[in-house]
Amino acid sequence: MERGWTYRLVFVLALVGLGVYYAAPSFIYFFLDPEERRSKDAVEAALPEWLPEGHFNLGIDLQGGLHMVMGVDTVKAVQGRADRVADELVEAMKDAGTELEKARRDGEAPVVSIVLQSEDDWPKLEEILTEYGDTWEVRNRTGREVEFAIVDDFESQLRQDAVAQALKTLRNRIDATGVTEPEIRKRGEEAIMIQLAGLTAQEIDDVKENIIGRTAQLEFKVVDDSNDYFQRIGEAPDRPEGVQLQFDQWQGPGGQLIRRPYLESPDRDVLQRFLDVHEAEKPSDRVVGLQEVPADERTPAVYRTWLLERRTPLTGDTLANAFVAFDSEKNQYYVAMKFDPKGAIVFERLTTENTKRKMAIVLDDIVDSAPVIQGPIPNGNASINLGGRSQQEMLDEAKALTIVLKAGALPAPVFPQEERTVGATLGDDAVEKGKTALSFALVGVVVLMLVYYRLSGVIGVLALTVNLLLLFAGLSALSATLTLPGIAGLALTVGMAVDANIIQFERIREELRAGRPPRGAVDAGFNKAFSAILDANITTFIAAVILLQYGSGPIRGFATTLSLGVLINTLTAVVVPRLVFDWLTRGLRVSKVSI
Repeated sequence: MERGWTYRLVFVLALVGLGVYYAAPSFIYFFLDPEERRSKDAVEAALPEWLPEGHFNLGIDLQGGLHMVMGVDTVKAVQGRADRVADELVEAMKDAGTELEKARRDGEAPVVSIVLQSEDDWPKLEEILTEYGDTWEVRNRTGREVEFAIVDDFESQLRQDAVAQALKTLRNRIDATGVTEPEIRKRGEEAIMIQLAGLTAQEIDDVKENIIGRTAQLEFKVVDDSNDYFQRIGEAPDRPEGVQLQFDQWQGPGGQLIRRPYLESPDRDVLQRFLDVHEAEKPSDRVVGLQEVPADERTPAVYRTWLLERRTPLTGDTLANAFVAFDSEKNQYYVAMKFDPKGAIVFERLTTENTKRKMAIVLDDIVDSAPVIQGPIPNGNASINLGGRSQQEMLDEAKALTIVLKAGALPAPVFPQEERTVGATLGDDAVEKGKTALSFALVGVVVLMLVYYRLSGVIGVLALTVNLLLLFAGLSALSATLTLPGIAGLALTVGMAVDANIIQFERIREELRAGRPPRGAVDAGFNKAFSAILDANITTFIAAVILLQYGSGPIRGFATTLSLGVLINTLTAVVVPRLVFDWLTRGLRVSKVSI
């Protein structure tokens, strides 16, 4: 035998060895009991330690799970940027030695309406506005009134950044839950597709409520302890019957007793509508926060108001860590937070300047609590108390909140555009049907090859076996997700592999009928068949790549197995049969080929 044949044999045996090594975890995983497949611990226990950890995963159509398309409200992201710019202008003018009469976004458009105390203040404001470069522009100025608007190109960039940041944040949150191989990617211009396989109904509900849909925007705002806004509207004749005027009191600076009004109601909607009616009476540099006061043995749950400074001196962007802790004195769980060095400095300065005042901890526009600052708080430590009705509820809420705080806040609200849930039982049935269909396809092909091509059929079956082995190994190495259409792709790959062998065998038959000896017939048959096999595989691979690039969900699953199968088939359908035929005709020098 030629030395080249030996090299080819070593190459094929090495590929087969690697194929067995990488495909074994997937074979073990695929043939596990459905309940064991859904348990990470059971899968890890079933896999020997000497095998690689990677294996292909089953899509939601094969093991159940959640498919969602979440839209990103990029308009809110742009409006939020405009609100922050308004706050920045107020602070910058204060630092310049004067104050603005007004600076806020009045409508839906990202335009900051500014009113100066005096026209003489315009040079100071103009100098501050130039610091925003070409991202913002003065659209109109009439006397003391100025309109400062975002530039269209910058607005478009903000929208793109909001989607990209939302995608990253959602991926970080979901990865933190330990879900196996989630698929999270951009869909369209302002939407994100999420596919989570292998979740139970309860896990799906938890992920949707606490992980995906939660904004988790954390803010620290100082409470206004001098304004009588709530008392004025609380004494108005249009106050609804369910809205009550109450008074809060605490010990302020110098031991002085501070007594401030607030509104409360058991119905949040009624309270919010009343506040909306009197929105114009509220100072422009203040915002109203609502807090849910949980029920106890004597009083029902109510919603109460807080008048907060509009400016947000500290947000969750500077949060370095968040973790679940337990307060042994109060016998309850809470979320402990620690800020990064920059946030710690701001937090210490904030608590120093506002000692004996209340500071509200606002999460997703809801006031979590408003403790009195007893003194400067160094080292950047803070906490969020939870309102669960039981220890387990508080613990579950603390864990979920910790995940979203550590992963970061969403830059804009997200909302479901499409949602589909596949039950685990339906997925199990699909797996069994897929196994059955693939088994029938394999058996049918094997029988046909053996009956029609005899010993050469055995060679074709050997090449098909190597093909499937390497295909499973490739899926395992890539940790690909196998879907029901993906199983169809496996079946199609089997058909294409056999089709390549049939082309080769028929060419060899033609050469034998023409009177060529076995060795010459084999060489000529393989040479003539190669171009047809290569052309078919190239065109199929191009179609598979297009489906992989532009398809989604099940289509991508089909394209993944098909494209990988075509690449492997190009190798195995030519190299393996040729290797065996060369051994027969050149090594054993057979006088007749069984074909």
